Amino acid sequence: MKKFFSPSFEMQRDSQWSHIAFAIVAILVALAMFVAASGAGSDAFPIEQPLPDWFNNGANVISIIWAILVLIPRTRVLGAILVVINMALSMYVNYVVGGVEFFVFTVAYNSMTIMLAALLVGHYSDDLPYLFKRTAKSSGSHIVGGAQ
Repeated sequence: MKKFFSPSFEMQRDSQWSHIAFAIVAILVALAMFVAASGAGSDAFPIEQPLPDWFNNGANVISIIWAILVLIPRTRVLGAILVVINMALSMYVNYVVGGVEFFVFTVAYNSMTIMLAALLVGHYSDDLPYLFKRTAKSSGSHIVGGAQ
């Protein structure tokens, strides 16, 4: 369990300012998912054909799990990938179930969350192959610029 909270390979390579910037982005993505979990299925914007409560509750639990994965250093890239997929599906469901008016109401929030999560995916993509391995690639074995 301790290994999940230790810095990933990419985090070890980051400068201090880069580490701080991407930590802030990760916190923003996690907060966005917590907010999404608190608002799914709410009656703030009534729609004609609401989804069943079990579906909304399941979506809320999944959003909370993805937020936690984004906050854990070793699972950040996996969590960010799942957030992108989740929010894209959310946009689809908002359009199909809620109609164009509800889609327009939520599209900016969903799009911003996707963009921030995609930024995390792009930055931490080198960590993905080492997600479930006991040890990450050491910083000394990383080949830069294709030189061998």
